[in-house]
Amino acid sequence: MRKIAALACLLGLLGALPATAAELKDVFGREVPIGQGRPTLVLYANRGTRDELRQNVYKFIYGVREQRPIVVVRVDLRDVPGLFKGMAKGEIKKSHQESLDLMSKEFREHGQAAPAEMDASLFMVADSKGEPHQSVGLKKGFDQVVAAVLNPAGQEVARGPFPDSARKLSQAMGNPPARVAGRTP
Repeated sequence: MRKIAALACLLGLLGALPATAAELKDVFGREVPIGQGRPTLVLYANRGTRDELRQNVYKFIYGVREQRPIVVVRVDLRDVPGLFKGMAKGEIKKSHQESLDLMSKEFREHGQAAPAEMDASLFMVADSKGEPHQSVGLKKGFDQVVAAVLNPAGQEVARGPFPDSARKLSQAMGNPPARVAGRTP
């Protein structure tokens, strides 16, 4: 009986641990370095939220640049028919480079060079079954991006709709309030 109780406790503890890089890979097969000494911004998106995300995320990331965050975009593919999931993953790969180009542009507009580690800081993860999205309360076909900030140990310290909760997310990352799309939420 003690062995069963000990095993149950161990399984409970393992379930409570933050996600590690070994558990999560991006569309290029790279391990996502969550909990390895840098804060992480996780953005839960789908194809319907792509434009809204692009309008706001680059200014936000520029605003928290001093923290050198890992940025993980978790793309929900539940609303993509099975035959087209492979094509959707190809589009996500293409979006990765476009995002790097747009982020570099954001730095240039502020008279700065983009950080050398920028490519190694952006991860796009295709979630075919949408479990991570469901775990934060997003139903199939959701229409607003949700963001979470994880501390350098990989534990969630803030979550909210993006860009509405940009101020709270920025503060959780250790920055003064961020201004996104003309708002200081």
